[in-house]
Amino acid sequence: MKKTIVLSSVTYALKSQELLKANGIYTNITRSKAVKSVRGCGYGISFDATYYEKVMQLFEQNSIPIIGSIDEK
Repeated sequence: MKKTIVLSSVTYALKSQELLKANGIYTNITRSKAVKSVRGCGYGISFDATYYEKVMQLFEQNSIPIIGSIDEK
């Protein structure tokens, strides 16, 4: 299963993608319909759901604001 974290801008999406890659978590930046349902102009970063707790911890430590999250198949 995939998890998508919704972020406010492409800048945060790119910053978080680099941060997660440096920690061995590979991601995709998305603007899927699911992301648009949470926020019309937001960007999402998708990753394997097993990393969710680690991702949340890294985002908190690096002051990356999160708008919401979505479970995807």
